[in-house]
Amino acid sequence: MIRAIIWKEWHENRSRFASYWITLNVPIVILCLAIALSKAARAPFADLSNATTWKYLPLSLAESIALATIFLLAAAYLAVAIFSTEIEDRSLFFLFEQPVPRKRYVAIKFFNGACHVVAATWFAGLLAPVVVYSMMLLSGKVTAAGSGAAFAAVMGAAARAAVWGSLLAMVGFTVSALISALMPRWWLAAAGSIVLIAFFGYFSGDFFFDFFPPDNGESISVSANLSTGNVQWVNISRALTPVELAGFGHWKPLPLLTSALLAALFCAATAFLYDRKELK
Repeated sequence: MIRAIIWKEWHENRSRFASYWITLNVPIVILCLAIALSKAARAPFADLSNATTWKYLPLSLAESIALATIFLLAAAYLAVAIFSTEIEDRSLFFLFEQPVPRKRYVAIKFFNGACHVVAATWFAGLLAPVVVYSMMLLSGKVTAAGSGAAFAAVMGAAARAAVWGSLLAMVGFTVSALISALMPRWWLAAAGSIVLIAFFGYFSGDFFFDFFPPDNGESISVSANLSTGNVQWVNISRALTPVELAGFGHWKPLPLLTSALLAALFCAATAFLYDRKELK
């Protein structure tokens, strides 16, 4: 029966899962299309030597920040799309008549959705630096031997940020599932999820979204100039140091543990509500 539920979840929600994966990778897809279709974009930097790799490769970490902030809304939408449909069309109560406990059914739905949320977050977070670094190597102005240390440092920062992003995405996913169990219509659940996540980001930003290393007193500025020709698109005042990259996405036990506990709490509350739902 459990295998049948897993197959049912995949069959009904595969298009939603695919949309979620695509959404998280939209920034890197747009970058690849720009590089492929625009002749001017193929050489966006005047100098891509191994030294300046330390400057420009860390720009790919912006994807990690996006995954843990604005893309929380994508995780919320995924939860609403998965959980609200069965409640709104009342097919949920037919499923409750099958020989599987309600809480186990909810646990399977959460496990299935969580696997996609975590896997998609890690994939998108690690794909961005890999793609950007590959483009640098293909330019012929960067060697793997000379820029390997920079790539390793950026990948380490992206991996740490992926832990943050995965946990925060799980908070957005589980709280939206809880709202879906409370709201009678999907659009109410979607609106409630957006509002709640916006408040979550606004009031807890310094606690849950602290990705940047401590300020060492050296300022850094970034400017963009998207023009034609071989004019350098992006200018960064200075390169990040290895110490600063090591501090990006630095792990703090309390926020990470709090995120995991919140996700578990919202999951348990949703299972509790499902266990007490009645056909009306």
